[in-house]
Amino acid sequence: MGSRVLVIDDSQTLRKVVCSILSRHGYEPIAASDGQAGLDVLGSESVNLILLDFVMPRMNGYQFCRELRSNDTWRELPVVLMSAKAERIRDQFLRQTGAIDAITKPFDARGLIAVVEGALQRTAEGRAPRAPDASEMEGEEVLSRSPDSIPPSSVMMGRPQVSARGRSELAAILASTLGPALRAADPAELADPKALQRILEGVLAPEVLNELLRSMRWLTLAPNSQEVLYGDLSSIPMGEILQVLQMQRQTGTLEVSNGKTEVSVALRDGLVDMAQARNAPPEFLLGRYFLDLGVLDAHQLSAAVQEASATKALLGDLLIQKQLVTEAQLKTALTRQTSETIYEVLRWQRGWFLLRRDVRSPIAEAAALGLPVASIVMEGFRRVDEWRLIEESINFDDVLFKNDQAIGTLRKDELTKHEQLVLEAVDGRRSVREIIDDTHQSSFDICKTFYRFLQSRIVRRRAA
Repeated sequence: MGSRVLVIDDSQTLRKVVCSILSRHGYEPIAASDGQAGLDVLGSESVNLILLDFVMPRMNGYQFCRELRSNDTWRELPVVLMSAKAERIRDQFLRQTGAIDAITKPFDARGLIAVVEGALQRTAEGRAPRAPDASEMEGEEVLSRSPDSIPPSSVMMGRPQVSARGRSELAAILASTLGPALRAADPAELADPKALQRILEGVLAPEVLNELLRSMRWLTLAPNSQEVLYGDLSSIPMGEILQVLQMQRQTGTLEVSNGKTEVSVALRDGLVDMAQARNAPPEFLLGRYFLDLGVLDAHQLSAAVQEASATKALLGDLLIQKQLVTEAQLKTALTRQTSETIYEVLRWQRGWFLLRRDVRSPIAEAAALGLPVASIVMEGFRRVDEWRLIEESINFDDVLFKNDQAIGTLRKDELTKHEQLVLEAVDGRRSVREIIDDTHQSSFDICKTFYRFLQSRIVRRRAA
């Protein structure tokens, strides 16, 4: 076996995933559930590197490092911070603890192994930072003063209070919609209740009301309700939320909103039974996945969608009733729809989440996909990492055109069927977003293909 790596994290799911990645790449992982458990391991085992979470019960990452640096036997062990907040506390944590590097959750296998290899190589070459003495480390409050500190209102259990952020967002909507109309009104109209009512009715168009309702939904929750957990995605990322709910084997519906798109994730004993999105791009509609599977053509799908809309039937039930798809094909489509919907939410940097315990829709009950969180989250992390590279090169408003000279050098079998379809969609007129919408394909798959095409100069951007 290769180097021994101690993985310290209070998430059982993450420990298993990280240890599995390390084992596949020839390392020998040892797991511990918190800082105190990590010290217990060091008392009986020798390790070459420590992967350390920051927020943990009993003993957090900073406290662990202080204990580590106070022991002459362990003092020089290299530490890598492994936290969702690594980007925000990275410099302070590394400077105060002597940690060698930091990696931000979510991360993929490739990123994790690159950091581990780099840390071990720097240590072997004597390039690791000086390990401070425990007496040199400031108090833990040095990190709590950083932007990493989580406001007390970011996660709430039980009976929640009115959210300051919710009040602020609601006030901003009211100011932008009502303010201009009230300023333009005659003072006499403002003093007349009926005239004021007419002004307000004119301002509160359906789209404004929908925005207000969305904002008020997250403003406050009823006491003693089944809404038992809610908070801010900018403080607690979606991946960590799902992992906690899986560990606790929660059953209910997790609702997530970024102010525009709303996603409901149905959970049963910690497994994902279904995810549905509202106000999402067309690529997340169920019908698209039947097209991808090749079990329906565009004409069949269009006719089925119209009939389902007219009869208020569920699309999947209608297709099975007409024997256009099988139960197995429907489950495959629902699995892909659910997975890709959650992959998309894992990219959100801001938003709110809310868990309604023991509340599930009949549709989710019928779907009962039972998908493990770990596999969805890890694939989602991989996509998040790839999206970062893709978005540096591609904008959805870009218009691409074919480079016939480069295409002429390709062999017929050099492009996959998917790549051929994407290349055929490039016409020099439509933007990347229009191609995604027109072809009913995954934005991730299409943009990933365009990224490869741009790197190999098979396509080019049209100048603005």
